[in-house]
Amino acid sequence: MTAIQEYAFKRGFKKDANQRVVEALRVCFGIDINVRDEEYRLSYGALQKITIRVADTLLVDTESSTSVPEAVMIDTNARFRCFLEKATGYTAKQRAKKAQEAVKRAKEG
Repeated sequence: MTAIQEYAFKRGFKKDANQRVVEALRVCFGIDINVRDEEYRLSYGALQKITIRVADTLLVDTESSTSVPEAVMIDTNARFRCFLEKATGYTAKQRAKKAQEAVKRAKEG
């Protein structure tokens, strides 16, 4: 199962975003990251593949595995949320609110 998600950067977080993404990946996942053509790739726990690109927003393509123990899934989700917060500057609650606002704007537009 693959899904590309787009995450906005908090004010001031777009500057040095590539550097911030690498640091956040290292801190939250604690593994080596494959960097190729300005894409960051890794695999961890329930995420078979994660591909990250920095544009005006943070673009994250994930491929998940559902055949992992629940503890692995919980650990992977916590690490992924940690990464998103460090990379974008927004907490999970703030990201959810932004997503709801974007859906609302799309329906109105």
